[in-house]
Amino acid sequence: MPVKEHLEGLWREWRHQRIATLSRPYGWPSLVAQHWLHEGQDPVALDGLPGTWAVVDGRVIFTPPAEGPTLSVDGEYPTAPVEIVTGRNQSYGHGRSVPVFFGDLEVETIPRTNNAGERIFGVRVRDPKVSAAKDFWGIEAYDYDPAWRVPAVFTPAAALDVEQETVEQGVRETTTRIGTLRVELEGRAFDLVVIGKESATGIHPVVHLRDATSGKTTYGAGRVVEAEWADEARTRIDWIDFNYLIPLPCAFTNFVTCPIPPRENVLDIAIPVGEKKPAEELERILTYQG
Repeated sequence: MPVKEHLEGLWREWRHQRIATLSRPYGWPSLVAQHWLHEGQDPVALDGLPGTWAVVDGRVIFTPPAEGPTLSVDGEYPTAPVEIVTGRNQSYGHGRSVPVFFGDLEVETIPRTNNAGERIFGVRVRDPKVSAAKDFWGIEAYDYDPAWRVPAVFTPAAALDVEQETVEQGVRETTTRIGTLRVELEGRAFDLVVIGKESATGIHPVVHLRDATSGKTTYGAGRVVEAEWADEARTRIDWIDFNYLIPLPCAFTNFVTCPIPPRENVLDIAIPVGEKKPAEELERILTYQG
């Protein structure tokens, strides 16, 4: 294992980038609205946005107004109904989606499922003025502790999509499980579920967990940490560094659908490293009415 000074130095650089990412004009904390659409409902107007919105054959369709301000979709003002492709994701890439703006606001759509198993779609709005008004540099983290960079053994499994419950009551989000990661913590062995996040550079292995610090010194809904592939075939993980644990975006905004951790990843031990919870805790406001 690399020496302590090396690991600490890399972590400090990462912490700086982490805060800079939170401060981006259209980062997670800039979210200010989350509207919901169902297949088959009549086109609706959404507060703060132009035109009308509907879901047609599993696609979110925006119909521009006859006159007045409208969206820009991939650099152009649409003159006819246009699909607003889902997939905008500020962490792992954008899929087939394109930039959509309304003035200085960014607009995106997301696919989800409700508790009845029906496909629903969210329309989210990001406001750069909200991010600009916040100071994220005061977010605290535990000191780096090399003891929490631990050996790991990855056991791959066939990709399994699970409709996981989320902090948005009544809404489920697809999480893709790709295997388990065996680690030894506090003298005990744990098999942690690994989630695969798709990106432009391939699948990222991510562990989402809660531990005995959750809701006390760290964010209550859990934290996530990315692991690193040890081979080009993306079949081996040799270690995981829990110093890189961070809270989910729902620590900073109500307008997200952060999944609940898999039950296998709810630990009865404390992991006293990684990012702490924000000093200002959100009062959870639900956006989905069913």
